[in-house]
Order: sequence, then structure tokens, then C-alpha cells
Amino acid sequence: MSSESIVIIGSGWAGLAAAVKLTQQGHHVTLFESAKQIGGRARSVKFDHLDVDNGQHILIGAYTECLSLMKTVGINIDTTLKRLPLLLTVIDKTPLILKAPALPAPLHLLYALVTAKGLKLKDRFAAIRFGLFLKKNNYQLDTDITIEDLFKISKQTDILIRQLWEPLCLSTMNTPIKDASANVFMQVFKDAFTNKRQDADLLLPTVDISRLFPNAAIEYIEMHGGQIHLKSRVEGITIENNQVTAVTAKTENNPSLIVKTSKLIVALAPQNLNKLITEHVPLKNLSNKIKQFNYQPIVTVYLQYPDDTQLPQAMMGMSSTLSQWVFDRGSIYQQNGLISVVISATGQHMSMDDATLAQMVDDEISILFDNKPTLIKSFVIREKRATFACTVNINDIRPKNSTDVKGLFLAGDFTNTQYPATLEGAVRSGIAASKLILK
Repeated sequence: MSSESIVIIGSGWAGLAAAVKLTQQGHHVTLFESAKQIGGRARSVKFDHLDVDNGQHILIGAYTECLSLMKTVGINIDTTLKRLPLLLTVIDKTPLILKAPALPAPLHLLYALVTAKGLKLKDRFAAIRFGLFLKKNNYQLDTDITIEDLFKISKQTDILIRQLWEPLCLSTMNTPIKDASANVFMQVFKDAFTNKRQDADLLLPTVDISRLFPNAAIEYIEMHGGQIHLKSRVEGITIENNQVTAVTAKTENNPSLIVKTSKLIVALAPQNLNKLITEHVPLKNLSNKIKQFNYQPIVTVYLQYPDDTQLPQAMMGMSSTLSQWVFDRGSIYQQNGLISVVISATGQHMSMDDATLAQMVDDEISILFDNKPTLIKSFVIREKRATFACTVNINDIRPKNSTDVKGLFLAGDFTNTQYPATLEGAVRSGIAASKLILK
């Protein structure tokens, strides 16, 4: 194995993004993944005979780096992503329906708010006041506050918070509004709604998440001479004179494989990263930052109904319920009768067993159908540490992609991308790490 190979630890979207970019520039990469499959926290799993996602992932038009990278590895985004102009339907006592027309940004959002069904005049004025407040502050406050306080300052109404802003916050930040960072939310809001109308489009994958990018990324890397080691855990990093010199890995064929390298990207979840760096004195400050991170879960409930079961729309929201976002996988993935329900952040659902939770979700979403369908079977996926908690001043402790050790770089959605823990944030971090190496 060449000593010139760039080593990447972790094959989530961040690690794959870095590997693809480096491969594209003619570099040889060696990637280690401790699991038996790639994709990290965005991968496909089996539900009986079906391929489903370990969490229901969606993209938006503003995810420019994700879309660009998919094209690089040969993904046809026109067939693998179902593009829907912004249409949000959130069910409560009174449904809120917000639909954006084909107008330039941000006029499309303004029109959607003015014409939204389920809002009173005071709600419409409050929503416009919110947009003006964000623009006046250039989408960044000098002192970060919670999103809940942001809503209070901009005098948002109860229905707007409950049926529009809070659902959007939970889906993008995966952190309750009483804790979530206003500055991070404002950055996402700016990118989604103020540049191009298409940036707010919903992009729903029509294939399982592994086929959307990870599988094609691995094929691309291997086709260009890169090496992938699955079920191979990196046990340690060798640092000499403040320079990375090697990694030691435990693979299926070699319990102590030593790979010499002067360039290393670690693309692991924060808690796993810390296991590798704690013993190294030059990385003590980084380790202390990582220890300050907290985490939030995401639960996805799959409900199989008769094949003719359909939602009125491919994606619908709910408020004042455990269920938050509901997806019709029949209309998206051709998995007829299969409904997926996403519950972001912590809550009472985390103390329920799978059967009880599935039954409650089944009862809640019954109002979305003309006649309640018969539940055939269910499948609950719990990612207990799905994302870092995107709390107030979180950017102050998020590490840069570079480190105090020469040749050692970081990738992962937890690095300081200014984005929350999203696929786009992960990809951006991988690209940023690769650019540092290319310099």
C-alpha cells in the first residue's frame, strides 16, 4: 500500500464526500469503515423484503453541494429525486396549507404566506414581520438566542409557531425550539428562502438512501483506484513530532494493520472521534470541545397497510401529536401501502416500547385517511444519537476542519459548517476537509 495514500476513517456522507473529491483530483484514497456497510447514519436497512432508510431523509433545492456530488458519481438526480415545489400541509385542529408559486425568491415565500390556508390576518402579518426581522439582522444575531426567544422577539402567533416554524425547526435542527440555536436556524432559512425559488423545493428520494449516493460513491472511488475496507476498525493514530504518520486498523484479515500516511481525514461521529484522539496531547483542546456535545434522537416508524392505502400528498406534517412528518412511500418509492413517520428530537416516545409507539402513531395518522386502514405490521428504527444537539452558541464549540496536528483533518456534520446536522452539512464538511489537503 502506497505511503502516499490519503486515509479516510468513516464512510458516512462526510467521509464519502471527501473521498470522492480527492479521487476526482487524482489522489489515491484508502477508506476504513468499521460497519459492514457504508452510509453512516444515512443508509438503507431491511424491513422484511423491503429496502427502507434508517431514517426518512429528504433534501431541499438549496443543498447544492449534495446535488453536485451526486452528479459527480453518476447519479441522475432527475430520476432519483422527486422535486416538489414548496408545499407544506400541517394538520392540527385547523390544517395549515402553504404553497409557493413560481415567483422569484423571496416573493414566492411572501405570496405563500399571504395566501396560506388556515392563517388569520394577524398570523400573516406576524409571518411577514418574522421575515423582515431576519433580513434586518442580516440573518445573524450578535448574541445567539434560542429559537423560542426568536419567535417571542418577532411576536409570532401560536398557530405560526405550532404549525409552521416549529415543524420546520425540528425537521432541520432536530432540537427542541426551547434549546435550539436561532443563528443556525436563520442560516438555513436564508439559504432556503432568499436566493432562488428552487432552493425551497422539496427533493424526495425515489430510491433508498444507499442508492441515492453512498453506493455510487464507492463505485466511483474504486473505479479510480481507491481502496475500501469494510468491517475494519481503526484502533489508533500515530503522531510523531506533531505530524500524522500512520494509522493502525483491525481488519478481517489482519488484526493489526499499520498504514503509513501523512494525510488523514477522520470522518466519525464526535463520540467515536474522541476515542481516537483523547490520548494525544496536541489534541487535548479538541477533545475537550467534543466532550461538550450533547445529542438528540430521531425515531422513524414504518407502518405497512394494504397496498391501496394512500396519503392525500406524498409528504404531510402534523402538530400537537407525537407524529411530526408523514410520508407516503407508495407514491415516492413504489412501496405500496407503506407509510413512514418521523419523530425528531427527544420526547415521551423515547420511553415507549416499539409496539406501543407504533400503535399510537397509527392512531394519530388515521385522521389523514378517509377511512382508517388496517395496520398489517410495523417497524421502528431508533437512532438515539442521530445528531448533535444544535443548541445556543453551538458554533462556538464546533471544531474547524483543520486541527493542531499537521496532516490531520476532520469531516462530519458536527464541524463548523454553520449548518445543522444535515446531509448537506456532512457533505460540505467533507469537501472542506478535502480542500485543505489539496492546498
